[in-house]
Amino acid sequence: MAGRPETKQYWMDQLSEYWDSGFTIQEYCELKELSYESARRWISQLKKEREGQAQTDEPLEFVEVTPDSPKIPCVETGIKLYSNGVEVKIEKNFDGESLVQVLQVLKGLPCSASAVQ
Repeated sequence: MAGRPETKQYWMDQLSEYWDSGFTIQEYCELKELSYESARRWISQLKKEREGQAQTDEPLEFVEVTPDSPKIPCVETGIKLYSNGVEVKIEKNFDGESLVQVLQVLKGLPCSASAVQ
């Protein structure tokens, strides 16, 4: 690690890459040849800074947000399921027994044309 800069931005970049990597901090430090102790110290320091920024004495101000376009009433309710070219539309007050029957029929169908051959 000799010769590497110990700047805040350097460690923010390293730790951002670490958080996206899926490795433990120890694994990441070994892989990147970083000091484990320095990484832990920077994690702690950046966490304290982030917490300090979150705790402001300024009151929050709420702002009303309105869409540019007029409201279009939503007529449809329910959901639509699409799979392999099959569409199943389930309305708000659907009949559960009918849905079970449809799903049983779909379960018996082959997944693709290649499965039929």
